[in-house]
Amino acid sequence: MEFLAVAVAVTVGALVKSVTGIGLPPIAIPVLAIMVGPRDAVIIMTLSTIVTNAYLAWQYRDAVGQTKHLGKLTLAGIVGTPFGVYFLTALDPTIVGLVLGLTVVGYIAMALAKPDLALSAETARKSAIPVGLAGGALQGATGLSSVILASYIHSLGISPRAFVFTVSILFQVFAIAQAIGFAVAGVYTQDLILASVVAAAAGTFIIALGTRFIPPVSPVVFHRLVLAVLGLSSLKLFYDVLA
Repeated sequence: MEFLAVAVAVTVGALVKSVTGIGLPPIAIPVLAIMVGPRDAVIIMTLSTIVTNAYLAWQYRDAVGQTKHLGKLTLAGIVGTPFGVYFLTALDPTIVGLVLGLTVVGYIAMALAKPDLALSAETARKSAIPVGLAGGALQGATGLSSVILASYIHSLGISPRAFVFTVSILFQVFAIAQAIGFAVAGVYTQDLILASVVAAAAGTFIIALGTRFIPPVSPVVFHRLVLAVLGLSSLKLFYDVLA
């Protein structure tokens, strides 16, 4: 039953990700953590994050010209990720998770109350580097940088295709930095590597099916799905705090 639960979580998460660009780690990590613990669950899903987002970035590459602040977010995230890896391997990240979870819940509430909510161009520009740093740190510590990155990118008001491309590039780059940090920290074992390869192969296969056979959704439905996944991500952070 445990393996079945993980298989269902990966399948559902990958299908949601094939439409929104986010959803695999927020759905799969909490279920996987029940079997192997939160630390190993984050490590196992890192390879899936790299491979699945590489696939999605390629599929949505036509939207590259519509992205905003991608360079700043990427560079800042690369700097922030090693700090998150340190938190995961040496410190208790639950307080950070609680603060970020509450922040995301607040953003979701505002987005639902004001569907046209969007950052001004100046605020978005000034926020890009801090958001990138925080997203990289959160990726390294929890594997769930989507709680802050997707909130920020969603508030930019870009098209669904540009949203998927932007988050795919960011998640992929951050996960690569995360994997390097794990390797330097010496946390990889043969079993973790094998589990990572299996999860990555399964997630990519399902996403490939989803992008091929699931029809495009309207922008309104798309943004609601994004908010729903963000809600699941915040619940995962609260779970880590209370567990």
